[in-house]
Amino acid sequence: MPEKQPTYSKQVIDIADFILKHPEKKREAVIAHFCTLLHKKRRTINTYISQAKEYNQSRIHKQERAKEEVIVAEAKELIRKVILTRDESLEILSNIAKNSKRENSQIRAVTAISGMQGWNAPAKTEINITASDMTREEITAEIERIKKIRDDR
Repeated sequence: MPEKQPTYSKQVIDIADFILKHPEKKREAVIAHFCTLLHKKRRTINTYISQAKEYNQSRIHKQERAKEEVIVAEAKELIRKVILTRDESLEILSNIAKNSKRENSQIRAVTAISGMQGWNAPAKTEINITASDMTREEITAEIERIKKIRDDR
């Protein structure tokens, strides 16, 4: 459940705005100004100032979050525009393979397409077994293990 946001009176919001507009004013000057303006006691204005500072912090935090969200959205859009999708990459490579006048470019494009599509043959594995150190059952088991590895590729 989201945290309940406190509600602030108009007087607290006015004090918060004043504090933001006049950051050079000390607390005593703000108290004196608003005691006269609002006809309230020092203690009340002092409480309002504390609430106004909380209000300003939450307001600044919201503004910073909004800026961050805009930056993240812009970055995502830029990444989406810059990075090609798999289909776009395949289409470009396919056009190169079909239309390039240079044979070397065509070969490289087809090689890249083969890699992307998984058409490449599995890599060969070299295995050295010394049969004299193994029993017939161990050799059979090793052959079965190698076949399984090969089939899994």
